[in-house]
Amino acid sequence: MSESARFPEDLIQAVDYGLAVPVEPARAICERIERNYPLARDGAPDKLETFHLALQDLLGKGAKVMEKLIAKNLYGRLGLNFTEDAN
Repeated sequence: MSESARFPEDLIQAVDYGLAVPVEPARAICERIERNYPLARDGAPDKLETFHLALQDLLGKGAKVMEKLIAKNLYGRLGLNFTEDAN
């Protein structure tokens, strides 16, 4: 399977990892996103902007921390080096 074909599954697993840090809150976050946004967990690769907005709405400034955890994990899964910048 090519790397681009694996990307959606890698992203879903990276999201799971990022949200799994606090297990019970992660379940609550996923349930609220599915209930309040047109976005199921496995739909995140196709709707990254919606996922980003949902996290911002639910977590406020904490969304940035969660997104950083997800990004670091995704980069690792793809064999890439994660380099943090201001954005």
